[in-house]
Amino acid sequence: MEDLDFYKTLIHRYLSGIANRSEAALFFRLLESGELDPLIADQLRDDLNRELATIRRRNKQRIRWQVGVAASILLGVTSMWFFVRHNEAPKAEPTNLVSITKEVALGRIDSVLLSDGTKVWLNAGSKIEYPKQFDGKERKVKISGEAFFDVAHNTKVPFMIATEQKRVKVYGTSFNVKSYKDEKFTVAVKTGKVGVKDVNDEKEWLLTRNDLIIYSEKSKARVLKNQNLETVLAWKQGDIVFDGNSLADVLPAIQRKYNIKIKLSRPDIGKLQMIGRYKNTSLSTLLEAMKFSLNIGYEKKGKLILISMPDR
Repeated sequence: MEDLDFYKTLIHRYLSGIANRSEAALFFRLLESGELDPLIADQLRDDLNRELATIRRRNKQRIRWQVGVAASILLGVTSMWFFVRHNEAPKAEPTNLVSITKEVALGRIDSVLLSDGTKVWLNAGSKIEYPKQFDGKERKVKISGEAFFDVAHNTKVPFMIATEQKRVKVYGTSFNVKSYKDEKFTVAVKTGKVGVKDVNDEKEWLLTRNDLIIYSEKSKARVLKNQNLETVLAWKQGDIVFDGNSLADVLPAIQRKYNIKIKLSRPDIGKLQMIGRYKNTSLSTLLEAMKFSLNIGYEKKGKLILISMPDR
């Protein structure tokens, strides 16, 4: 009898919202065991009868409306009881399974700090996917576009980068990865050591400070040693660099930085070369510099730039 009274009191306190934490925990344990099923049904029926009696005394003209309210309350509480009784409470998803995606629009540069302290800078038109919290066994992210990584040193937990084309394994370092669609895949190492291999090939290329690896669809990997990486990393400062490379090679970077489209009136214009570094230069200033250095003309039509070669 004492247990019955205790259970009824416990049910009443929980359904009334006045149960403390320990009482609520006990309520759910007993609920899961099935011991409270008949008592809850009795409690709900008694509560409803009391509510209806009170309603009749207060205002007989509103019985139908008030009965509907009481029945709704009963239905809500009963539904809650049925759900808790027959379903486990949803478990929080582990933070290492919670994936975060960050995309950078054209014309912008952004950065993100990962949970292990690794800092990542993202170039325009790039995307990175990473877990909210690394699980302690590995640190793995996925990118498309271009990113510079300053990886937090941890020899026990490797840092892995996946792209559509390649896999990059990091041994504690800072480096740049470029993996834009329809462009050459490159990795440039500023400090430390990086391993790079093709998705379908087990061969791993080991790169150290100032090394640059270049992949293209037409040729195999080329590893260039002791490179001046200022040109490769210039985008982090918002700069455009011409280092004797062809205009066609630089055009994608210009289009991303200024969020424009450039069309050449003749294919051979793309073979023109120039030298210069333009620090946070406006588009108009850059176009004028190209016009003077390459002896070309240009026409702006909204976000489209048409570059032509004057008749000679």
